[in-house]
Amino acid sequence: MKKIFAVINGHILENFGTNTSPTYTRINQLLTEMNKLDDIEIISIQFKQFSQCLAHGEPRNELLRTYINFFSVIYNNIVKTIVLAKSIFILIKIKPLVYFAYPHSITTIQNRLVFKFCKLFKFSIILDIHDTIEQATAISNGISAINSRIEDYSLRNSTLLLPLNGQMRNYIRNIYNLSDKLIVPVPNAFEDELIEKFPDLYEYVSGRFNVCYIGGLGKNRGVDLLVKACANLHKKYEYLNLYLFGPYEFGLQNRTRELIEESDFIIRKLVPRIDLPDALHSIDLFVMPYNPDEEYMKFVSPTKLFEYIGTGKPILCTKCESLLEIGKDGSIMYVDYDVDDIERKIELLINCPQIRVNMSKGLFKMRSQHTWKTRAITVHDAIMSL
Repeated sequence: MKKIFAVINGHILENFGTNTSPTYTRINQLLTEMNKLDDIEIISIQFKQFSQCLAHGEPRNELLRTYINFFSVIYNNIVKTIVLAKSIFILIKIKPLVYFAYPHSITTIQNRLVFKFCKLFKFSIILDIHDTIEQATAISNGISAINSRIEDYSLRNSTLLLPLNGQMRNYIRNIYNLSDKLIVPVPNAFEDELIEKFPDLYEYVSGRFNVCYIGGLGKNRGVDLLVKACANLHKKYEYLNLYLFGPYEFGLQNRTRELIEESDFIIRKLVPRIDLPDALHSIDLFVMPYNPDEEYMKFVSPTKLFEYIGTGKPILCTKCESLLEIGKDGSIMYVDYDVDDIERKIELLINCPQIRVNMSKGLFKMRSQHTWKTRAITVHDAIMSL
């Protein structure tokens, strides 16, 4: 029996229903599926943390918000320090393998101290790499809790690295000179529940065309292009609707946001993970419109793409290098990062429903390869080789 101590808040493994975070989804699903295996036991510590008040949120009294935020920081750090002590005790007592989600687990000083302790006493460290420091520049304002020094230290001193795909593996291997490391790509995936919720092939409905994007609405995600393309098409096809299931983020054009808020055919809302499958039944086309010209996007593995695959419904995807292999059999339609091409491809799919049906058939053939259960087995085999 391999015991694995996960340096995360153990609540992530239990309270999954209201979650909307891809990071939490990967941690929850991957570790949960690994824990179901006969020779793996996942151990973690649950602890309470208070959220800080938003700058213009509740309560409205600015002084009260300041006090709440101050004491939240103090309380949270005291708790995290206690968890640090408990973590060291567990490590000494049971001598497990140690799992860190990167960068999520490494963003606190306390967890970085746990990492240093593991290195000092030669514990085997599993580093599950969700993102690299390039993410902050690619999809947000460039501010990151991780810098290149921390990333270099974390990658070089881990025993097993789990990047999202072969492109990310090659990138980190070259940048950080990791030729001697065991590196096993583990892409994101989807929950088995989607197969249960979507047991049948996609069937088109005459007079209906619902387009859907899941995820943050921000920089380099292609939402501006998607909204513009759908707005143009809606003038011709009044039954076209666009569903955006995600929060506004840094970098979305003001005009796009105004169009979303003022439109009568664009529906934007946040959907908790537990409710997501039921929200997707009337969708006719999923879109993954990331900017493939951005360097970071060349090794992404969006959770949303695999959730799209899990439904077996048609997918339109931009030509990000790491995603081209997935739908090479024609099960995914690829598109240029260009509003005109996106518009052309969507119109083609509106007018040719049989293409949508054929895409669904291809997705049904491949989707069993992309579940969290299959990913857990990949990680299991890598751990057993240590």
